[in-house]
Amino acid sequence: MNAADSGLVAQVVPAIPSFSVDDGFSYAVPESLHVPVGSIVRVPVGNRRTRGYVTSIRDADDRELKPITSISGDYPAFDESTVEVLRWLALHYVAPMSVILAKTAPPNLPRRVRLPTLSEPAKTPASPHRRLSQAAADGARFPATAVLVPGAVSVPIAGLIAAPVQAGRSIMIIAPTVVEATGLAGSLAAWFGNRVLITHSGLDAKERTRVWVQARARGGQVLVGTREVMLWPVEDLGLAVVVEEERPAMKEPQTPTLHVREVLRKRAAVERFVLAFMGPAPSTDLLAAGVSAVPTSNRLWPLVEVIDRSQEPPEGRLISPRAAAALRSAFERDKRIFVFAHRRGYAPAFRCVRCRTVRRCRECDARLGREPKCERCGHVAEACSRCGGERFEPLGAGVERVAERVRRVLGLDSAASHPGRVAVGTEADLAGAEAVDLALVVDGDGLISAPHYRAAERALQIMVRVARLVERGRGNRLIVQTHHPSDAVIAALRHGDASEFMATQLEERSRLGLPPAGQVIVVETSEPIEGLEALAAERHADVFGPASAGHGYRWLIQGRDLRGFRVGLRPAVHEWRQAGIKVRVDADPRDL
Repeated sequence: MNAADSGLVAQVVPAIPSFSVDDGFSYAVPESLHVPVGSIVRVPVGNRRTRGYVTSIRDADDRELKPITSISGDYPAFDESTVEVLRWLALHYVAPMSVILAKTAPPNLPRRVRLPTLSEPAKTPASPHRRLSQAAADGARFPATAVLVPGAVSVPIAGLIAAPVQAGRSIMIIAPTVVEATGLAGSLAAWFGNRVLITHSGLDAKERTRVWVQARARGGQVLVGTREVMLWPVEDLGLAVVVEEERPAMKEPQTPTLHVREVLRKRAAVERFVLAFMGPAPSTDLLAAGVSAVPTSNRLWPLVEVIDRSQEPPEGRLISPRAAAALRSAFERDKRIFVFAHRRGYAPAFRCVRCRTVRRCRECDARLGREPKCERCGHVAEACSRCGGERFEPLGAGVERVAERVRRVLGLDSAASHPGRVAVGTEADLAGAEAVDLALVVDGDGLISAPHYRAAERALQIMVRVARLVERGRGNRLIVQTHHPSDAVIAALRHGDASEFMATQLEERSRLGLPPAGQVIVVETSEPIEGLEALAAERHADVFGPASAGHGYRWLIQGRDLRGFRVGLRPAVHEWRQAGIKVRVDADPRDL
């Protein structure tokens, strides 16, 4: 050791997105630097200097080590207790450690800022779960809890977080979308003033860094954000609230495919803060994890009317006469209407009127839509590839076709003629949709029969979201058109509670060995790969594939416990990437 060294050694993981540096390298800590665990530093790697993250500190030995060059920023990006969580995430999501560590830090280097005087919280509504709220205030252990609420979450969240905020504890709240996070933060600010911090991907790097520093520097604040904050360090964190954990937006689409639910469950177990999930319909994953569900109402969403179309001809109208009458009646009484279609575009497919063949491109066999030009190869095919017919009819209900039919039913020239009165949209439009008096799901069966193992669960969750757009009031309701009125999804929707349905789904998944009862990993590559089948066989997992996936290949690996497979997959992924192959690993995929 050098005379200028402190007698300490830091283990530093360089910010290099490679499995080869996961264990980090040892560096001497200069006497002039204070370097706690979580510090962002500059270190020499080969013949260059790079950013790195300190994962541990220990006493020095007799080895000659290169020193840390400098420390970057004024705050550590994580704490010593969090390192265990970060290593688990790197293993579970088959990701380089440096990539996971980077998610704890803000976009810019965290510098000290002037902290404003905090507002005194106003009187808030009563807590929907007093024991949970008090445990967060006292810093006591409490099992993760799903609080099932019938309407907007801002009021029950305000009641839930009041006690811990008054006790000087911090709160983290994660909402699925920017629109919902912004709206929730605005509502909570009415009670908690400038204690509420809002951040999301729509803000610039400077603003997100400022919020990161404020949340890191002082307790007693309420951090509201989207999934990007799931690994942020928060000073004196007493309670984390996840809003509608089952939503697709709660999972990163790209490697590493982190899920807010799993990240915070692991963090809460290690860092010992209270964890609550808020929404109307918890996922099977949450129930499988043993999280108790506490309903705050006998009915968790408004009334549902089911229109049975099982006796209608197969090529009946897109909107049934009964639903059309309900739409016209609501419109004539100046009611607000939302019509839900589960697909974008005009229709998912078209077929020839003469021979009933699905319309396809003559050159590449891709399915064609409303227009004759192929989106894949650009070939224009005016006629049917089988019989030469030139008339085509839509199959299924895309949002454009539904909007066209709604305009005819209501006698409108265009939806723009009545802004705010009539809206037609898909799942992507639900987050920003206004409250309505009448909602209509045109094709409930299309959701239920989607080609993936979570179809029934996702169908119920989506239709519950549509139902929750409906304000409670006389005559207000959700209408669902279906050819299968006795389906379990429709029964649960009518009942106003998803608990029994989700329990049944869990039993069925357990029988089939599908998540959350079993485990599945998807591996996608840009080129053919070798060794995956042998690895799966060695680790007692089943492998299916390859199947085509865009311009590459896709494998599905299934097993009751894939921990061993994940460990073996890490060096294999490293080898493939070193060979120039693009690899995406989706741990815990939602849809198969």
